[in-house]
Amino acid sequence: MTEPSVGELRGQIRQWRRGRADTRLLQVLEDAYVAVFAAVMGLSVAVSVVLRLRNDLEAVCRTATCHQARSVLPLVLALAVLTGCVVLARLFGPMLVSPAVASWLLAAPVDRTRLLRPRLFVTALGAMVPGGVAVAGVAALAGYDAGSVAALGAAQGLLCVLVVGSLTVAQALRPGMATAVGRVLAAVTWGLLAGLTLGLLPRFASAEAGASVPAAVVVAVLVVAGLAAVALWRAADVLPLIPRDRLTPGGTLAPGLSGALGTLDLALAYDVLLGRHWQARSTVASRPARGTGIWPLVWRDLIRLRRRPRLLVLLAAAAVVPFLAAELGLERLVLPVAAITGLVAGLDLFSALRVLSRTPGLVRCLPQPGWQVRAACCLVPAVPLLVWGVATAPAMQAALGGPWAVALGTGATAGAAAVVGAMRWMTGRPPNYQLPLVSSPMGAVPPTLYLSVFRGIDVTVLVTVPVLVAPTVRGVEVALGLAAVIAAILLARD
Repeated sequence: MTEPSVGELRGQIRQWRRGRADTRLLQVLEDAYVAVFAAVMGLSVAVSVVLRLRNDLEAVCRTATCHQARSVLPLVLALAVLTGCVVLARLFGPMLVSPAVASWLLAAPVDRTRLLRPRLFVTALGAMVPGGVAVAGVAALAGYDAGSVAALGAAQGLLCVLVVGSLTVAQALRPGMATAVGRVLAAVTWGLLAGLTLGLLPRFASAEAGASVPAAVVVAVLVVAGLAAVALWRAADVLPLIPRDRLTPGGTLAPGLSGALGTLDLALAYDVLLGRHWQARSTVASRPARGTGIWPLVWRDLIRLRRRPRLLVLLAAAAVVPFLAAELGLERLVLPVAAITGLVAGLDLFSALRVLSRTPGLVRCLPQPGWQVRAACCLVPAVPLLVWGVATAPAMQAALGGPWAVALGTGATAGAAAVVGAMRWMTGRPPNYQLPLVSSPMGAVPPTLYLSVFRGIDVTVLVTVPVLVAPTVRGVEVALGLAAVIAAILLARD
């Protein structure tokens, strides 16, 4: 008896699925028409928005620093996109299979190359298109001509394919390579941002409208295309060498993330990623608690911070963003930019608060009131965020001017806004489907579903409003008082 091939097994699965399908061909064509129409409309709207913003930026951007930032921005975004591609590849594989495929097909004696090759090409295409479109859009905003925009977009897409192919080879031969590559790209991206902030980078002059693309750019794109093709060929060659235990974790993670993102519950997606992180960590050395009352909870946060010191490194590295915003001349907008940056960079510090919010029974098991328990879990994360906010005072001084007392207070306001935003994000409740539903293109949804996307950002911006209206000591006092009131409400809410 001969062993079944991959095509035969896929044919049996396809026959089983089609025999139980309840969707008519007309419904499939209607869905395809809606998808194509939405894609065309979205693309046309995006192109219109990019062209409009380009004209507005050309009218507003008058300083040499602003022109320099615009010219370097595509390069910074290109490195950021490559870093994100490496992070996603490290998170999911980059090669992954669903639990069903892992248990049904990978367990069978079949040719793994024929099974995984289509997934490799789909993954490469999924990395190439978004990466190329993102860089091309930013290059258009930066004032580059049409030929340069197309060349930059093509080069970025091919670089994403090169990254996917290289990391697939690393998944089979050197699993730890993705982490090292991601750290190097992140460091280079941060270095570019710091150099742009300090004015150390030269300006990349874009070509005039209608000018031909330089031959060196065309040669560079062709070289990148050749490297991407070689990487894909080598990745397809090593597909049989990838162990099954390296293919299944990404497929197990994808359904949880898709379910969380399908309901727009970003906090639930964070829970899935946090669980994946500590499962990969396996075990940690247990340490006894110290103190009495709420202080053991504070001590546990210090231990978590010691286990993950990179959170403080990330927060310190994010301080370059407010200084860059001040260098670009955003003036009062530097404060909300700093507050939102602190919220994103320091969000992972509040993981203990998220655990208590997801398991209210755990709070009831503790002898202290609920608000004291939640306050204890916010004490350690709030300190570095407030210090970080005060450290951005020179950026506030450069953007707003005035006395240093106002600049220090504005920096403290940015830190306080980030703290209450993180508290709001971590203590947010999932959408309540017991409330009256509203009609939407996605069907009937809870009225709070779409608002949950802006959870955390809403209170962060709200705290900064008094200083934006009145950049004085009184405005700072009102903003800090508003942050204290919001924090008290969030801590008291069960």
